[in-house]
Amino acid sequence: MTSKVNRRRFLTTAGTGIAAGVTASAAVSALADDDPPAAIPLPDSSTEQPAATTEPQPVCCTPAATIIFPCSGSADVGEVADHAARKLRDDGVGKMSCLAGIGGRVSNLMDVAKAAQAILAIDGCPLHCARNTLKTAGFTKFEHVCLSDLGLEKGKTPVTEDVVAKVALAGKNKLGAQDQQK
Repeated sequence: MTSKVNRRRFLTTAGTGIAAGVTASAAVSALADDDPPAAIPLPDSSTEQPAATTEPQPVCCTPAATIIFPCSGSADVGEVADHAARKLRDDGVGKMSCLAGIGGRVSNLMDVAKAAQAILAIDGCPLHCARNTLKTAGFTKFEHVCLSDLGLEKGKTPVTEDVVAKVALAGKNKLGAQDQQK
């Protein structure tokens, strides 16, 4: 035997716990009555908005001339890529931003990347996750450094200041080459 669903009642209760099945007894007693249950309040035009803040946006979410996206990976070369990006940031070369935010199409991070004059992707290994994430998100104009192209191997690269400095220098050189092309 099939039962007909009262579309009006379903739509009326869809924003309530009944549609989600909060409790069987509440659902049964509410559906037994002709009056629909009280709905969970949802935000609307009369909902009070949080007070405007003068807090600055996190550094990763604000525009910069040069944005650096490292693939921090899970291997030693990912750690080196991350440390190199942080060194470039600390040296004033550019600002790091969140590669996962680009992959997730987070609008604010996408806008930050679109506004950048230069983008540097740093990949630890030949899988090129940073480069592929940027390309998949529609970015075509960026510089790319891959640690394997510098002779650094996954699983065999110690995370030392010298190795980090080598990768950071490669990133600076790529960005410098881009400036010379303009």
